[in-house]
Amino acid sequence: MPEISVQNWKKETLRTLELDERVFDYPLKKHLLYGAVLAYQAAGRRGTHATKNRKNVSGGTKKVWRQKGTGRARVGDNRSPLWRHGGTVHGPQPRDYSWDFPKKMRRNALRSALSDKLRQGKTVCVEAFDLESHRTRPLDDALRGGLGVERKALLLPLENEHNLEVAARNNPRVSVVRALGVSIIDLLDCDTIVISEEALKRLNEVLAP
Repeated sequence: MPEISVQNWKKETLRTLELDERVFDYPLKKHLLYGAVLAYQAAGRRGTHATKNRKNVSGGTKKVWRQKGTGRARVGDNRSPLWRHGGTVHGPQPRDYSWDFPKKMRRNALRSALSDKLRQGKTVCVEAFDLESHRTRPLDDALRGGLGVERKALLLPLENEHNLEVAARNNPRVSVVRALGVSIIDLLDCDTIVISEEALKRLNEVLAP
């Protein structure tokens, strides 16, 4: 059964927490991660691109010149795609790029990413995010000096923490997401996960089959 140490902000171990092996000992499945990332990015596309066809461009419906006798090519109205400022043929139109990614596959992708971070030793569990200040420097010093987190970090509290969110929003290497709202992009885009004990317990319960 996988275990993790609960630490304070001075990296002192307070206790050991046992985790569900179905959640935090899940095998690394790259095809699930790949599919989850594609589905997430596709759902985020606005799909508002549009071009004007011959029905939408300005112009008339009158035949430009008579059919025969001018020595020129046969043409219709000046909205034709062959003309300058004419309509676009088969151009992009507004559409929805998202598709249905199965819930079980999405949850398994989260399990796979969380388990991989834990196996690599890149998951840090703190007792709580009890910050006294909303300033950026104290949080950065606590992460670097206290926990030894030097690279990009994802902080996962259980609920919204005002001081934590304000202290992190001006730091490009730190992002804050509620634990139950974390996405596969959030997990893969960071180097280290810093999660509170309550959030870890709740995530362990929710992701268990």
